[in-house]
Amino acid sequence: MEKLFKKIKWSDVRILLLCGLLLFLYSFTNKRSNDREVKDIDVVFKESEEHFVTSSEIRNLLKNKFPKISEINRSVLDLNNLEKNVLKNELIRNADVYLTIDNKIIVDIWQKKAIGRVIDGDNNYYLDELGKMMPLSSNFSDRVPMVQGKVNKSNERDIKEILELINKDEFLREDITGIVIEPKGTLMLISRTNRFDILFGGFDEMEIKLQNYKAFVQYLIRENVEQEKYKYINLKFTQQVVCTK
Repeated sequence: MEKLFKKIKWSDVRILLLCGLLLFLYSFTNKRSNDREVKDIDVVFKESEEHFVTSSEIRNLLKNKFPKISEINRSVLDLNNLEKNVLKNELIRNADVYLTIDNKIIVDIWQKKAIGRVIDGDNNYYLDELGKMMPLSSNFSDRVPMVQGKVNKSNERDIKEILELINKDEFLREDITGIVIEPKGTLMLISRTNRFDILFGGFDEMEIKLQNYKAFVQYLIRENVEQEKYKYINLKFTQQVVCTK
Protein backbone atom coordinates (compact mmCIF):
# COMPACT_ATOMS: atom_id res chain seq x y z
CA MET A 1 0.00 0.00 0.00
CA GLU A 2 2.83 2.35 0.93
CA LYS A 3 4.47 1.64 -2.44
CA LEU A 4 1.21 2.47 -4.19
CA PHE A 5 1.02 5.90 -2.54
CA LYS A 6 4.61 6.56 -3.50
CA LYS A 7 3.74 5.94 -7.15
CA ILE A 8 0.93 8.50 -7.10
CA LYS A 9 2.08 11.96 -8.15
CA TRP A 10 0.33 14.65 -6.13
CA SER A 11 0.62 17.02 -9.08
CA ASP A 12 -1.58 14.62 -11.08
CA VAL A 13 -4.10 14.53 -8.25
CA ARG A 14 -4.24 18.32 -8.15
CA ILE A 15 -4.80 18.43 -11.93
CA LEU A 16 -7.66 15.92 -11.67
CA LEU A 17 -9.27 17.87 -8.83
CA LEU A 18 -8.92 21.13 -10.76
CA CYS A 19 -10.49 19.59 -13.87
CA GLY A 20 -13.37 18.27 -11.79
CA LEU A 21 -13.91 21.68 -10.22
CA LEU A 22 -13.87 23.42 -13.60
CA LEU A 23 -16.36 20.90 -15.00
CA PHE A 24 -18.67 21.47 -12.04
CA LEU A 25 -18.45 25.27 -12.38
CA TYR A 26 -19.11 25.06 -16.13
CA SER A 27 -22.17 22.83 -15.62
CA PHE A 28 -23.47 25.10 -12.87
CA THR A 29 -22.94 28.28 -14.91
CA ASN A 30 -24.43 26.71 -18.04
CA LYS A 31 -27.53 25.62 -16.11
CA ARG A 32 -27.98 29.09 -14.65
CA SER A 33 -27.57 30.63 -18.10
CA ASN A 34 -30.14 28.25 -19.63
CA ASP A 35 -32.58 29.02 -16.82
CA ARG A 36 -32.40 32.75 -17.51
CA GLU A 37 -35.16 34.49 -19.39
CA VAL A 38 -34.66 36.45 -22.60
CA LYS A 39 -33.81 40.09 -21.88
CA ASP A 40 -34.40 41.97 -25.11
CA ILE A 41 -34.54 41.82 -28.91
CA ASP A 42 -31.99 43.78 -30.96
CA VAL A 43 -32.56 44.20 -34.70
CA VAL A 44 -29.51 44.83 -36.91
CA PHE A 45 -29.91 45.84 -40.57
CA LYS A 46 -27.19 44.54 -42.87
CA GLU A 47 -26.08 46.08 -46.21
CA SER A 48 -28.73 48.81 -46.18
CA GLU A 49 -30.28 51.31 -43.85
CA GLU A 50 -33.57 50.66 -42.13
CA HIS A 51 -36.26 51.74 -44.59
CA PHE A 52 -38.68 49.15 -46.07
CA VAL A 53 -38.90 47.43 -42.67
CA THR A 54 -38.37 49.01 -39.26
CA SER A 55 -36.80 47.47 -36.18
CA SER A 56 -40.03 48.03 -34.24
CA GLU A 57 -41.95 46.02 -36.86
CA ILE A 58 -39.58 43.07 -36.41
CA ARG A 59 -39.84 43.24 -32.62
CA ASN A 60 -43.63 43.47 -32.75
CA LEU A 61 -43.80 40.59 -35.23
CA LEU A 62 -41.91 38.33 -32.83
CA LYS A 63 -43.74 39.54 -29.74
CA ASN A 64 -47.15 39.12 -31.39
CA LYS A 65 -46.28 35.62 -32.60
CA PHE A 66 -44.67 34.69 -29.28
CA PRO A 67 -46.42 36.88 -26.64
CA LYS A 68 -44.39 35.45 -23.75
CA ILE A 69 -41.03 35.56 -25.51
CA SER A 70 -39.50 37.58 -22.65
CA GLU A 71 -40.48 34.82 -20.21
CA ILE A 72 -39.03 31.94 -22.22
CA ASN A 73 -35.89 30.26 -20.90
CA ARG A 74 -33.05 30.18 -23.40
CA SER A 75 -32.85 26.39 -23.11
CA VAL A 76 -36.28 25.99 -24.77
CA LEU A 77 -36.10 28.96 -27.16
CA ASP A 78 -36.60 27.82 -30.78
CA LEU A 79 -34.42 30.18 -32.81
CA ASN A 80 -35.22 28.46 -36.11
CA ASN A 81 -38.91 29.07 -35.56
CA LEU A 82 -38.24 32.74 -34.82
CA GLU A 83 -36.20 33.03 -38.01
CA LYS A 84 -38.92 31.41 -40.12
CA ASN A 85 -41.46 33.92 -38.84
CA VAL A 86 -39.20 36.87 -39.63
CA LEU A 87 -38.75 35.55 -43.19
CA LYS A 88 -42.51 35.57 -43.72
CA ASN A 89 -42.18 39.31 -44.28
CA GLU A 90 -41.96 39.61 -48.08
CA LEU A 91 -39.69 42.66 -47.86
CA ILE A 92 -36.94 40.61 -46.17
CA ARG A 93 -34.47 38.63 -48.27
CA ASN A 94 -32.64 36.86 -45.45
CA ALA A 95 -32.49 36.78 -41.65
CA ASP A 96 -30.24 35.30 -39.00
CA VAL A 97 -31.53 34.96 -35.42
CA TYR A 98 -29.21 34.06 -32.54
CA LEU A 99 -28.84 34.47 -28.79
CA THR A 100 -25.98 36.26 -27.04
CA ILE A 101 -24.32 35.13 -23.84
CA ASP A 102 -26.19 37.85 -21.92
CA ASN A 103 -29.55 36.50 -23.19
CA LYS A 104 -30.33 39.04 -25.88
CA ILE A 105 -31.97 37.90 -29.11
CA ILE A 106 -30.14 39.38 -32.10
CA VAL A 107 -32.00 39.52 -35.41
CA ASP A 108 -29.77 40.28 -38.42
CA ILE A 109 -31.87 41.49 -41.36
CA TRP A 110 -31.04 41.65 -45.07
CA GLN A 111 -33.76 43.56 -46.89
CA LYS A 112 -34.72 43.02 -50.50
CA LYS A 113 -33.59 45.66 -53.00
CA ALA A 114 -36.07 47.23 -55.39
CA ILE A 115 -34.93 47.78 -58.99
CA GLY A 116 -38.25 49.05 -60.37
CA ARG A 117 -41.86 49.77 -59.49
CA VAL A 118 -44.66 48.28 -61.60
CA ILE A 119 -47.98 50.06 -62.13
CA ASP A 120 -50.47 47.83 -63.94
CA GLY A 121 -54.01 49.05 -63.36
CA ASP A 122 -54.81 48.40 -59.71
CA ASN A 123 -51.64 46.33 -59.29
CA ASN A 124 -48.80 48.33 -57.80
CA TYR A 125 -45.63 46.61 -56.60
CA TYR A 126 -41.82 46.58 -56.74
CA LEU A 127 -39.58 44.24 -58.66
CA ASP A 128 -36.70 42.96 -56.54
CA GLU A 129 -33.15 42.19 -57.71
CA LEU A 130 -34.30 38.75 -58.88
CA GLY A 131 -37.05 40.29 -60.99
CA LYS A 132 -39.74 38.93 -58.65
CA MET A 133 -42.77 40.70 -57.21
CA MET A 134 -42.17 42.57 -53.97
CA PRO A 135 -44.88 44.46 -52.03
CA LEU A 136 -44.80 48.18 -51.40
CA SER A 137 -43.78 49.45 -47.99
CA SER A 138 -45.76 51.86 -45.82
CA ASN A 139 -42.47 53.11 -44.36
CA PHE A 140 -40.52 54.09 -47.45
CA SER A 141 -40.97 54.74 -51.17
CA ASP A 142 -37.86 53.84 -53.16
CA ARG A 143 -36.72 56.08 -55.99
CA VAL A 144 -36.60 53.56 -58.82
CA PRO A 145 -37.89 53.64 -62.42
CA MET A 146 -41.64 53.18 -62.86
CA VAL A 147 -42.77 50.39 -65.20
CA GLN A 148 -46.23 51.00 -66.62
CA GLY A 149 -47.94 48.07 -68.31
CA LYS A 150 -48.08 44.30 -68.23
CA VAL A 151 -45.14 42.45 -66.68
CA ASN A 152 -45.53 38.70 -67.13
CA LYS A 153 -43.50 35.53 -67.62
CA SER A 154 -42.82 36.35 -71.27
CA ASN A 155 -41.10 39.68 -70.55
CA GLU A 156 -40.08 39.68 -66.87
CA ARG A 157 -36.46 38.67 -67.60
CA ASP A 158 -36.13 41.44 -70.20
CA ILE A 159 -37.71 44.01 -67.88
CA LYS A 160 -35.27 42.97 -65.15
CA GLU A 161 -32.35 43.36 -67.58
CA ILE A 162 -33.29 46.86 -68.78
CA LEU A 163 -33.84 48.02 -65.19
CA GLU A 164 -30.41 46.67 -64.21
CA LEU A 165 -28.81 48.48 -67.16
CA ILE A 166 -30.46 51.75 -66.13
CA ASN A 167 -29.65 51.40 -62.44
CA LYS A 168 -25.97 50.60 -62.90
CA ASP A 169 -25.32 53.71 -65.04
CA GLU A 170 -25.22 56.95 -63.02
CA PHE A 171 -26.42 59.14 -65.91
CA LEU A 172 -29.28 56.83 -66.93
CA ARG A 173 -30.29 56.26 -63.31
CA GLU A 174 -30.77 60.01 -62.85
CA ASP A 175 -32.41 60.62 -66.23
CA ILE A 176 -34.73 57.66 -66.90
CA THR A 177 -37.69 57.70 -64.53
CA GLY A 178 -40.05 55.35 -66.32
CA ILE A 179 -40.65 52.60 -68.87
CA VAL A 180 -44.00 52.24 -70.64
CA ILE A 181 -44.89 48.84 -72.10
CA GLU A 182 -47.21 49.43 -75.04
CA PRO A 183 -49.98 46.86 -75.79
CA LYS A 184 -47.91 45.30 -78.59
CA GLY A 185 -44.80 45.07 -76.43
CA THR A 186 -42.99 48.15 -77.73
CA LEU A 187 -41.22 50.18 -75.05
CA MET A 188 -41.27 53.92 -74.46
CA LEU A 189 -38.90 55.64 -72.03
CA ILE A 190 -39.72 58.59 -69.79
CA SER A 191 -37.00 61.14 -69.02
CA ARG A 192 -36.74 63.31 -65.93
CA THR A 193 -35.33 66.29 -67.84
CA ASN A 194 -36.25 65.86 -71.53
CA ARG A 195 -39.76 66.51 -72.82
CA PHE A 196 -39.54 64.59 -76.08
CA ASP A 197 -41.07 61.13 -76.49
CA ILE A 198 -38.50 58.33 -76.52
CA LEU A 199 -39.30 55.25 -78.60
CA PHE A 200 -37.08 52.43 -77.36
CA GLY A 201 -38.55 49.65 -79.50
CA GLY A 202 -38.26 46.01 -78.47
CA PHE A 203 -36.01 44.23 -76.00
CA ASP A 204 -33.24 43.63 -78.55
CA GLU A 205 -29.82 45.31 -78.21
CA MET A 206 -30.94 47.10 -75.04
CA GLU A 207 -27.50 48.16 -73.84
CA ILE A 208 -26.56 49.68 -77.22
CA LYS A 209 -29.84 51.60 -77.41
CA LEU A 210 -29.41 53.02 -73.91
CA GLN A 211 -25.85 54.08 -74.64
CA ASN A 212 -27.02 55.71 -77.90
CA TYR A 213 -29.61 57.66 -75.93
CA LYS A 214 -27.01 58.70 -73.36
CA ALA A 215 -24.59 59.86 -76.07
CA PHE A 216 -27.37 61.82 -77.81
CA VAL A 217 -28.46 63.68 -74.67
CA GLN A 218 -24.86 64.41 -73.69
CA TYR A 219 -24.30 65.80 -77.19
CA LEU A 220 -27.30 68.13 -76.77
CA ILE A 221 -25.93 69.34 -73.45
CA ARG A 222 -22.38 69.74 -74.71
CA GLU A 223 -23.41 71.65 -77.86
CA ASN A 224 -26.00 73.68 -75.96
CA VAL A 225 -28.76 72.53 -78.30
CA GLU A 226 -32.31 73.44 -77.29
CA GLN A 227 -33.88 70.13 -76.35
CA GLU A 228 -37.39 71.57 -76.74
CA LYS A 229 -36.95 71.62 -80.51
CA TYR A 230 -37.22 67.81 -80.60
CA LYS A 231 -40.62 66.17 -80.10
CA TYR A 232 -39.69 62.56 -80.66
CA ILE A 233 -36.58 60.40 -80.82
CA ASN A 234 -36.39 56.83 -82.09
CA LEU A 235 -33.83 54.40 -80.64
CA LYS A 236 -35.02 51.32 -82.55
CA PHE A 237 -32.11 51.48 -84.98
CA THR A 238 -28.87 50.72 -83.18
CA GLN A 239 -26.68 52.47 -85.77
CA GLN A 240 -28.34 55.87 -85.32
CA VAL A 241 -30.77 57.97 -83.30
CA VAL A 242 -33.65 59.24 -85.43
CA CYS A 243 -35.06 62.59 -84.29
CA THR A 244 -38.31 64.35 -85.18
CA LYS A 245 -38.69 68.09 -84.66
